[in-house]
Amino acid sequence: MIYAPLSKPTIVTSNITAVETKDFSLTFQATGQIHTYQWLINRVATAGSRIQLSPDKRTLTLSRLTRRDNKGPYECEIRNPFYSNRSDPFTLDVAYGPDIATIDRISDQFATGINVTLSCVADSNPPAQFTWLQNGQPVSNSASFSIITSLNHIGNYTCIATNSFTGLTRTANKTLMIYAPLSKPTILTSNNTEVETKDFSLTCYATGQIHAYKWFINGVAPAGRRIQLSPDRRTLTLSSLTRSVNKGPYVCEIENPFYRNRSDPFTLDVAYGPDIATIVHSADEYPPGANITLSCVADSNPAAQFTWFHNGQPVSNSATFSIIASLSDAGNYTCTAYNSFTGLTRTATKNIIIYAPLSKPTIVTSNITAVETKDFSLTCQATGQIHAYQWFINLVAPAGSRIQLSPDKRTLTLSRLTRRDNKGPYECEIRNPFYSNRSYPFTLDVAYGPYIATIDHISDQFATGINVTLSCVADSNPPAQFTWLQNGQSVSNSASFSIITSLNHIGNYTCIATNSFTGLTRTANKTLMIYAPVSKPTIVTSNITAVENKDFSLTCQATGQIHAYQWFMNRVAPAGSRIQLSPDKRTLTVSRLTRRDNKGPYECEIRNPFYSNRSHPFTLDVAYGPDIATIDHIRDQFAMGINVTLSCVADSNPPAQFTWLQNGQSVSNSASFSIITSLNHIGNYTCIATNSFTGLTRTANKTLMIYAPVSKPTIVTSNITAVETKDFSLTCQATGQIHAYQWLINRVATAGSRIQLSPDKRTLTVSRLTRRDNKGPYECEIRNPFYSNRSHPFTLDVAYGPDIATIDRISDQFAMGNNVTLSCVADSNPPAQFTWLQNGQSVSNSASFSIITSLNHIGNYTCIATNSFTGLTRTANKTLMIYAPVSKPTIVTSNITAVETKDFSLTCQATGQIHAYQWLINRVAPAGSRIQLSPDKRTLTLSRLTRRDNKVPYECEIRNPFYSNRSDPFTLDVAYGPDIATIDHISDQFATGINVTLSCVADSNPPAQFTWLQNGQSVSNSASFSIITSLNHIGNYTCIATNSFTGLTRTANKTLMIYAPLSKPTIVTSNITAVETKDFSLTCQATGQIHAYQWFMNGVAPAGSRIQLSPDKRTLTLSRLTRRDNKGPYECEIRNPFYSNRSDPFTLDVAYGPDIATIDHISDQFATGINVTLSCVADSKPPAQFTWLQNGQSVSNSASFSIITSLNHIGNYTCIATNSFTGLTRTANKTLMIYGE
Repeated sequence: MIYAPLSKPTIVTSNITAVETKDFSLTFQATGQIHTYQWLINRVATAGSRIQLSPDKRTLTLSRLTRRDNKGPYECEIRNPFYSNRSDPFTLDVAYGPDIATIDRISDQFATGINVTLSCVADSNPPAQFTWLQNGQPVSNSASFSIITSLNHIGNYTCIATNSFTGLTRTANKTLMIYAPLSKPTILTSNNTEVETKDFSLTCYATGQIHAYKWFINGVAPAGRRIQLSPDRRTLTLSSLTRSVNKGPYVCEIENPFYRNRSDPFTLDVAYGPDIATIVHSADEYPPGANITLSCVADSNPAAQFTWFHNGQPVSNSATFSIIASLSDAGNYTCTAYNSFTGLTRTATKNIIIYAPLSKPTIVTSNITAVETKDFSLTCQATGQIHAYQWFINLVAPAGSRIQLSPDKRTLTLSRLTRRDNKGPYECEIRNPFYSNRSYPFTLDVAYGPYIATIDHISDQFATGINVTLSCVADSNPPAQFTWLQNGQSVSNSASFSIITSLNHIGNYTCIATNSFTGLTRTANKTLMIYAPVSKPTIVTSNITAVENKDFSLTCQATGQIHAYQWFMNRVAPAGSRIQLSPDKRTLTVSRLTRRDNKGPYECEIRNPFYSNRSHPFTLDVAYGPDIATIDHIRDQFAMGINVTLSCVADSNPPAQFTWLQNGQSVSNSASFSIITSLNHIGNYTCIATNSFTGLTRTANKTLMIYAPVSKPTIVTSNITAVETKDFSLTCQATGQIHAYQWLINRVATAGSRIQLSPDKRTLTVSRLTRRDNKGPYECEIRNPFYSNRSHPFTLDVAYGPDIATIDRISDQFAMGNNVTLSCVADSNPPAQFTWLQNGQSVSNSASFSIITSLNHIGNYTCIATNSFTGLTRTANKTLMIYAPVSKPTIVTSNITAVETKDFSLTCQATGQIHAYQWLINRVAPAGSRIQLSPDKRTLTLSRLTRRDNKVPYECEIRNPFYSNRSDPFTLDVAYGPDIATIDHISDQFATGINVTLSCVADSNPPAQFTWLQNGQSVSNSASFSIITSLNHIGNYTCIATNSFTGLTRTANKTLMIYAPLSKPTIVTSNITAVETKDFSLTCQATGQIHAYQWFMNGVAPAGSRIQLSPDKRTLTLSRLTRRDNKGPYECEIRNPFYSNRSDPFTLDVAYGPDIATIDHISDQFATGINVTLSCVADSKPPAQFTWLQNGQSVSNSASFSIITSLNHIGNYTCIATNSFTGLTRTANKTLMIYGE
C-alpha cells in the first residue's frame, strides 16, 4: 500500500456562538488517506465526563460549556501510517452572564442634601445593559447615576442587568431612607409636686422623624430597678422618689440616624420628711437651779413645725425652749415634728431628773484582826440620796475573783486574804449623778506565814572533810522560829548551823519553822551523802585471739565504791548495732569483728559522784582473709612469642600462701610467674590463695588464647557493567584463619537499607545503584584478634540519565526587543543529546539557542534530552509571554465634597494591557477596616471619613509585568466639626467688679460660627466676650458652635456666681449670766451671702465633747461651763468664696463657787483667856458671803471673827459660805475645847 501526504485539516463549529451551560460541537474537515482522527485541548489529549467524541472521532461535543474550562485552544490532527497534519488552534469565546448583580456598597440612610451615587456591577460577556427603577419607575439606563438627597428620594431602588446574547437577567435591590433635622424636645411631668417615696413620671414631648428617645440623669444614662421606661422610652417613671438620688437634672434626647436634639435640664425639688426627730444632745440629769435648754431637730422639706409636751401637757410651739431646773421640772419631755405637705409626723422623748448633795461616808470592819487566807469584810456607812457605792483599792476600782461586793455594793468582802494583794489602802465613795463623797483611806496589816520552809541550795553529796553550812528560811509575819533535826534528833535551834563532813554526817536533815500568831508550821528536808576515792581498773579479754567476723568480749575489773562503768573506743563512747554492753556496763562485746572498725584502742573508766579512774588503752590485732583473690589485669588473647606475666593478689593477715594451676596442673607456688606465648600455653589458669590462721581459701581464674597472621583478600564482581537503579554484587576472596569479614565504602563501614551482606558477610550486594552513593571506592578486610588484611580499592563507574531536563532559569515574561537565550541541561553519563520545539515545531538541535523577542515568539518551548546507553528520554517546557507599555492613570471621585463620617470613593481610570491596580496612601499600600477596594481594585472606598486619617495624598498605579504608570497625587480636604465645644478654663465664682472674659473654642473645618446665651437670651455672636461682674451677671452661660457645611451644632455650658462683701457679725448669748456647770449658748448674727460660719476660742477652732455646734454652725453651745476652760475670748467668722468678716472678741465672766469652805488651821484646844481668831475662806465669783454659827446659833456675818476664850466658847463652830448668784452653799466645821484651872 502506498500513502501520500495529508492536507491541513480545518475546524467547523455547530453554532455561531458558544454560550455557557449550553452544548457545543466542533467537527474537523480534511481530505486524503486518513486512518485516524485525534483531538487536542491545550495541546493535551481530550479527557473528562463532559467531553464526547463521535464514533469516527471527527466531531468533539462539549457538554454544559464553562467560561474557564472550555476556552481552549482546540486542535485536530489526522494520521496515516506515514503522514500526519494538524489544524490551526481554535479558541472559544464563551458568552456568559450576567452573573449576580451587585450594587456598590453605600449606606442605606442619608441626611437631606447629600450627593449619593448608585452604581451596579454584574460580570457578563458581552457586557450587560443596565436599567435602574425607583419604586418600580425607571430613573436611569446606565450602570451608575447620582441624586441630591431629599424626602422624594425615599424608597426601593432596583438595578436590572441583562445580556441579550445569553437571554439572562439579574437584579439587585437597595432601599434608601432620607432624614431631616429634629425640633427641640420639652419635658412634661405627671404631678405638680414630687413627694419622697411616691412615684413620679417625666414625658419627653417633641415633633419630627423620631427614631429613638434617650434620657440622661446627671449627664448619664439612667440605670437601676427603681427607674422604668415606657416601651417607646418617651416616659421615664421614678419609683419611690428619694431626695438625694432623684434630684436630677434630667434631660431627654431625640434622635434619628442623622440628627438629634436635647431638652433643657429639668431639676426635681423633692418634698420629704420630717425624718427621725432628734432632741439635741443634752444631759438627762441636773442639779436644782440649772439652766436647761431643750432643742429638737428633724430634716424636712419644707421645714417641720414643732410642739413640746411635758408629762403630756404642751409647754412650747418652737423647736427650742429653756427652763431653770427645780424638782417640779423632773419628768418626760416629748418633741413632735410635723410636715403638713407630706402629712408625716415624727416624735422624740427625753426624761429629766433633779439631784442634791451627799455626806462623807465611813468604813466599818467585820473583824479586829486580818489574817492571811481568812475572809475579811469592809462596809461603807453613809446617809443621803445615794445612787451608787464605789470601792477603791490603791485608788483603783477593785477587781478579781477573790473580791465580792454585796448586791448594793455597800459591803466589800475579801476572800482568802493575802499579805501583798489586800493591804490597801481602801476607800469607799458614794454618788448620785451630780454629787459624790469619799471616805478616809483604810489600810490592813495582814498576819501570815510561815510559808514554804526552804533550805538554802547546796549539793546533796560531798567528799569527806568539807565545811558545809545548812540554812533555812520561811516568809512569816511576825518572823518564824526555827529547829533543826538530824535523823530525828535535835541538832540546832537557829536558822543556820555548820559541819565538817565525815561518814557520821550521812543522813536526813529536817528544818521546822513555826508562827505562834497564825498557828502554822512548815518543814523542809535534805539528805546528805559522803564519798571516798576508787582504784585503777584493768581490761580482761574473753579469747586469746581476735578473728574477723567472730564475737569478742572485754571486761572491766576494779575495786572500790563504783557507781558507774564507762567504755571508750578511740576515746569516744562506743555506739552501733554490733556493740553490746552487759546490764552493769562492765563487759563490752563486739559482734562480728572487722579489721578496720574494731581495732581500738579500748579503755574502761569507773566513777562515783566525786572520784573516777581509767584503764590503760587496749588495742586488738584482728586476723582476717584472704579476701577476694584477683589476677592482675592483662588481656585474654595474645599473638605468639609474647612475654606474659601472671600475678595474683589477695588481702590477708597474716599474708596468704599462693599456688598456680594450668588446666588443673600445678605450674607455680609463688604469687607471680612468666611465660613466652606459644600454642602450648592455650588454656585455663587458676590462682589459689590460703591463710592457715583463719582457715580460709580464695581462687581466681583466667583463660588465654594464641593467634597467627592472615593473607591479602581480592574483590570479585557479579556483572561487567554497573547501571543506575540495577542491583550489583561484590565478593571478598581470601585464605587463612579468618574470624570476620568487613566491607568499607569510602573508607567507612557499610550502612543503609539498599546495602545487603551475606550471612558470613563475604558478599556485599548494592540494591538499585545510584551514581553518587554507590561509586565507591569499595574495600574488603579480613581479621582475627591480632592480625588483619585489606583488599585494593575498587571503584564503580555507574551509567545514568538523562535526569530531569531543566531549562535555565529565565523569566516567563519579556518586553519586546529583548535578546533571550534558551538553554537546556540534563545530567547524564554518557552526556545527553538535545532537541528544541516551539509550539511543536523543531527549532534547534543544540542545548542552547537565542531569539530577539517579538509577538511571534509567544508560545510553548519544549526541550528533549536523550541517552542511547540507558534508553531514557526527558523533556522540559517553558511558555514565553511578551508585553507592551501602559498609559498614565487619573483619579475620579464619587462626590464633589468629602465630609467627615461620610463614605467617599476614588476610581482609577486608565487604558492599555493592565494586569493590576494598586492604591497608595501617603505612598504606602492602604490598610484598615474602613478602607474597601472593589473586586478589581480599581475603586477605593473610604468608610466614615476622618479629618486626620483620610486627608493624605492618594495615588493609583497600574501595572503589567514590565510596565507601570502612576497617577498624580490627589489630596482630600475633609469638612468636619464643630467638635466638642469648650469654654476656656476660668473660675465659676467671682467677686463683683471683676473683668471676666468668656471664650469658646470648637475645632471645625471650615471654622465654626459662635453664639453666646445668658439664661437662654442671646448676648454675643463672637467666640469671646467680656463683662464687668455684677449680681446681674449671675446665671448659666451657653456657647453654641455651628458649621453650616456639615450641619453640626455643639454646645458648652458654664454657670457663674457673683459674690458681694459681708457685714461684720455680732455675738448674741442665750442667758444674761454664764454660771459654772450650766450650759451656755453663743449665736453668730450677720446679714449677706453667707456660705459658712466658723467659731474661734482663744484664736483656735473649738473642740471637745462639751462643745456642740448647731447644724448650720451659727450657734455654739458650751455644756457644763468651767471657770478656767470656758473663759474665752470667743469670735465668730462668716465667709463666702470671696469675702469674710469676724466679730469682735467676746469674753465670758463665769460665775462659780463657793468651792470647799476651809477654816484656817488653829488648835482645837485652848486655855481660858486666850485671844482666838476664826477665819473662813472659800473660792467664789462673785466673792462669797459668810455666816458663823456656834452650836447652831449665828455669831458673825463676816469671814473672820475673834473671841477671848471662856468656858462659854466650848462647842461646834460652823462657817457657812454662800453665793446668791450661783445659788451654792458650802460649810466647814471646827470643835473648840476650853480648859479652866
